[in-house]
Amino acid sequence: MQSAQGRTYLRVGGDVFPVYGDELRGWSPRADDFGTKQAPPRFVYGSLDELYFVLVNLCTARESGA
Repeated sequence: MQSAQGRTYLRVGGDVFPVYGDELRGWSPRADDFGTKQAPPRFVYGSLDELYFVLVNLCTARESGA
């Protein structure tokens, strides 16, 4: 995990993903999960560890062609 100017990034292999959120609201790879009150957030995870696990699986699936 890296942080720059108040932003958080997760490095998975050679990819770097910006992540949004905090300890209270949860974490998401999508900024719009926290932008509006109208639609419930779809991709919010309870911890950075959980989000990291999801990103690892996403990258692994992408590399294997699944």
